[in-house]
Amino acid sequence: MKFFAQWIVFMSVFLWSQQVLSQASNTIQISDAYARATSPGQVVGAGYLTISNLANTNDRLLSASFTRVGQVQIHEMKMEGDRMMMRELNGLEIPAKGSAQLKPGGNHLMFMQLKEPFKEGEVLQVQLQFEKAGKVDIKLPVKAMGHSGMGHSKNH
Repeated sequence: MKFFAQWIVFMSVFLWSQQVLSQASNTIQISDAYARATSPGQVVGAGYLTISNLANTNDRLLSASFTRVGQVQIHEMKMEGDRMMMRELNGLEIPAKGSAQLKPGGNHLMFMQLKEPFKEGEVLQVQLQFEKAGKVDIKLPVKAMGHSGMGHSKNH
């Protein structure tokens, strides 16, 4: 009986982790998704993921939404001369049979007007809107503030 209970727990954790690590629609697959923990009073947060397009035609990430923020923007960070610049994108192209990475120091989801901090260990339920694939619900596990890459200032 003890073995059976342990097996059930193992399978539950395994299946949940697979859902978090590889969420999919018919043509869009999400992997490596996470958000960074934020400090109390911080008004912005960031989310990162890899979007794979399994279709034979390009698709486009149009927007994202999350109930605990005022809005979600798709952002780009890049060097212009000797300055790191960040700006909102009007969508993000996902090539046919290809992928797009949203990662620290590059493209990312920018959560604006946080209503409460993102706490390490929680999982954010975010909805992505694609031009062709439609709505895709994803889960972003929240990782520690110092987790890889560049951070965002409080006033970004």
